[in-house]
Amino acid sequence: MKYQVRQFARVSVCWMIFLGVAFADTNAQKIFETASQALRNGDYGAAEAGFREVLRIEPRNVNAMGNLGVVYSKTLRYARAIEIYKKALSISPREPGILLNLGLAYLKQDDYARALSYFRRLHAINATDRQAAVLYATCLVYGDQPKAALDVLKPLAEAKPDPATLYLLGVAYTRAGQTEAGEQMFARMLSAQDTKAQAGFLLGKAYYDSDHFEEAEQEFKEVLASDPQFPGAHRELGKVYLSAHRNEDAEREFQLALRQDPDDSDAGYFLGALYVQTGKYAESLPFLERFYKLTPDSWASAFYIGRAKLKLGDAKGAVQFLQQAANLNSDEAEVFYLLASALRAVGRNDEAKVALRRVAELHASKLQRDLREAHIVGTR
Repeated sequence: MKYQVRQFARVSVCWMIFLGVAFADTNAQKIFETASQALRNGDYGAAEAGFREVLRIEPRNVNAMGNLGVVYSKTLRYARAIEIYKKALSISPREPGILLNLGLAYLKQDDYARALSYFRRLHAINATDRQAAVLYATCLVYGDQPKAALDVLKPLAEAKPDPATLYLLGVAYTRAGQTEAGEQMFARMLSAQDTKAQAGFLLGKAYYDSDHFEEAEQEFKEVLASDPQFPGAHRELGKVYLSAHRNEDAEREFQLALRQDPDDSDAGYFLGALYVQTGKYAESLPFLERFYKLTPDSWASAFYIGRAKLKLGDAKGAVQFLQQAANLNSDEAEVFYLLASALRAVGRNDEAKVALRRVAELHASKLQRDLREAHIVGTR
């Protein structure tokens, strides 16, 4: 299995609070207003309880669904957010705020294929909405459709573009094989930045996203040379080293990132996953379990915790996490293989056989895809 990473969206996003609601029940309206204020104040427990109460009174209240989805997203429970947003869309299919937040919930998990359809619909509703266009293009770029992304992004570059748009254009051109045009976009991005460190950081991310690891390493090193405390630079440099299979260097950078910011949960996740990959199972668990508490809907963190526990002899604990990983991602063969191993270890042999059948199904599907692709290439 490819090294699983959990990256946040590469564009600035915002979460909406849905207001201006018509209520049939005065009590529901009061509860909604109180819950909305709790959401604005960051009191997510009170907000969740309030919006759930509104939905008990008015089960088809789309605005309460939307705000409950915001609560779930703010607390990184993306599976629940997606479920409630889809329910809201079934009632109001063209609600822009719901389309936006549903797409963002997928995008926050780097699920570009699923996010794409919602941003495409949002872009179709209002082609002049810059945010919708950038989000739609982001999914095209990172979903291996860079040429299609250029058609969306080029009109934005004709006006006065922000650095994030230029950055995305540079990545799109580079991934489309138009290296010179990509370099021109990066040059425009650099000239638009206020500080050298910020410009270098964005350029380093652009190189990393385009799999140009040597150039990314150089940019992040220059960022740290000019500003040793630049937020996220050690983490991003660690990701570069990880992709280049320089594990010792990656470990050092993630540790530096955590020393600089102990609350950098991404750096902790990467370090924990790296420890699993390199056989340091006991060392991995504190980092992974902390990340899991923040993101219980992350299949990758559940997978790595399950794998570590299985290797440490805790088959019963491994089953719990590997089962969750399988529920969250039913297309990863290694999840089901390890799940089968854990189930056998605790004597649940019938369930282990079911998991192994899923492994066989996934391998057969992959073989069929490979054969189809080979046939297509061979007949060109």
